[in-house]
Amino acid sequence: MQKSTSFQVYSLSLITLVKEYLKIILTSDNTYKFQQILAVTFTNKAAGEMKARVIENLHSFSKEEKNDMLKVICEETNLSETVIFSKSKAILNAILQNYSAFGIMTIDSFTHKLIRTFAYDLHLPLNFEVEMDAESLLNEAVDVVISKIGSDKKLTDLLVNYSLQKLEDDKAWDISLELKSFAKIILNETDATNLKSLQKISIDEFTLLKEKLQKENKLLEADFLMIGEKALKIIDENGLEHKEFSYADLPNHFKKLTKLKYLKADELKFEGRLNTTIEENKNFYTAKCSANSKQIIESITSVLKELYFESKKLYAEKYPRYVLNNLIVEGLIPLAVLNYINNALQEIKSENNILLNAEFNQLIGDTIKNEPAPFIYERLGEKFRYYFIDEMQDTSQLQWQNLIPLIDHAISSENELGEQGKLLLVGDAKQSIYRWRGGKSEQFIALSSEEKHKNNNPFYVEKVLQNLETNFRSYSEIIDFNNAFFKNSAQFLTNPSYRDLFLEGNSQKISKKNGGYVQVSFVEKNDEEEDKTLVYPKKVTEIIQNLDPSFKKNDVCVLVRKKDQGIAVAKYLSENGIEIISSETLLLKNNEKINFIINLLYVIENPSYKEYKIGERKAPFFRSVY
Repeated sequence: MQKSTSFQVYSLSLITLVKEYLKIILTSDNTYKFQQILAVTFTNKAAGEMKARVIENLHSFSKEEKNDMLKVICEETNLSETVIFSKSKAILNAILQNYSAFGIMTIDSFTHKLIRTFAYDLHLPLNFEVEMDAESLLNEAVDVVISKIGSDKKLTDLLVNYSLQKLEDDKAWDISLELKSFAKIILNETDATNLKSLQKISIDEFTLLKEKLQKENKLLEADFLMIGEKALKIIDENGLEHKEFSYADLPNHFKKLTKLKYLKADELKFEGRLNTTIEENKNFYTAKCSANSKQIIESITSVLKELYFESKKLYAEKYPRYVLNNLIVEGLIPLAVLNYINNALQEIKSENNILLNAEFNQLIGDTIKNEPAPFIYERLGEKFRYYFIDEMQDTSQLQWQNLIPLIDHAISSENELGEQGKLLLVGDAKQSIYRWRGGKSEQFIALSSEEKHKNNNPFYVEKVLQNLETNFRSYSEIIDFNNAFFKNSAQFLTNPSYRDLFLEGNSQKISKKNGGYVQVSFVEKNDEEEDKTLVYPKKVTEIIQNLDPSFKKNDVCVLVRKKDQGIAVAKYLSENGIEIISSETLLLKNNEKINFIINLLYVIENPSYKEYKIGERKAPFFRSVY
């Protein structure tokens, strides 16, 4: 029997996965071949879509219906239509009778399955519940830690000093929000290794480091303060007003030096107008300055310049370290409290018999991946020979490392029939969007690179690369724009892997879908604009109102980066008579009819309340309704 290719890397498309899946089950004499295939997707929607496409195609084939997929499979497998029709009936019936063995699932579902199987080995309760809302539990753990203030002296001193530090920095004293935000790194895969090493560090060591860095920074603040006060004193002693200096740049610079602690990292600059004035020996005074003041300014210019250059030298030598120290100090106390938060989190989980979905990959990485693959298969009760992984560019480093032992065993060995396993990776590194949760596109770039990166192959088998060159999804203008955009962007990338990736991205071929339109608009900065938040909503509204009449409004989708931006755009569109559907408009509190009824009830109940204004929730009755 001819062996199948062991290791293939494709560049995108769920259809490719479906096609390869169908080829394996239709070319096999084993009706239950599907039980040896594990197809891993990134979302439940993708898993459901892949299952549906496999079933739909098998159903069509079993009814002897022809489609594009049938034509492709016949060409690539040399199977006749009659054979495919016959096998499809038997395979479809086998899948429906054994649907639980139909292994198309999300990577989180597979991880959960592993955790369930190895619960005893991991010292976990066999009947644990899975909690998806990790943030709520973390917030509860932070509240538990804060409630210990007064009972644990070291923790109390640490948190009280942190509150005082925030007050000293002119920030709110409440530390709970910052701790809750910071605590999220406990569940971040990319930080797991570093956090383990921090567990060995005591609170005393954190405190000593903090004091050392703060002392170092105070010395620099004192040096800058001395320069700033000296310069300002010279200006004041000569009876000069700050406005007599050109744009008051020079006095303002020395003022900043006296308030270094309260400046943002980018507020102290040695470039721009003031630096140009000094470097080019321009006058420091304004045109309207009196002759006497001009003479005085000219007499002290050399001294002020020396002080400026002294501060510039100090800035170059020590300011970067100062900024770094501040960043470290800001995060030191939350880091020191992390152990407390983590212990509180473990107690909450233990008391409620729950596990966090976000921890599954780490649990496997710490325990199961070190076990031999045959042992893992034995415990699973299944033996997968074929692995399909969709959206590989978003698979986290830990998830991939956990899968490698299973995949390696499957594709580097043969079964009793002499068949070799297979790995199919599908993805597009340019579409990587999950770096924040451990996704590492570099993994896919390395695996899908040519021979110069062959050392990045974790398996002892040859790989076959196949780029899906034709874009069947988009119209020709969209494809042409993408090709030009990536080709132009590649020249600005210094990383050769990314540069090659972007260059490869400009070669998509066009299908039969001609047409389409791309427009790139820029919003000019307008300092006179009263409300900055209306700049983009106005531009979006203008574009929508000037669309070709052949477009329907429900063909338009507006994408934004942040939720508040979406709310601003949605509100402005609604105010200008453009009906929209969004997560915000679907809320009852934003429904005009609901608000009208509530307002009407309020007026009926309080007809004499003269100060009532529609839409405002100030009256006692209104608050009682809510």
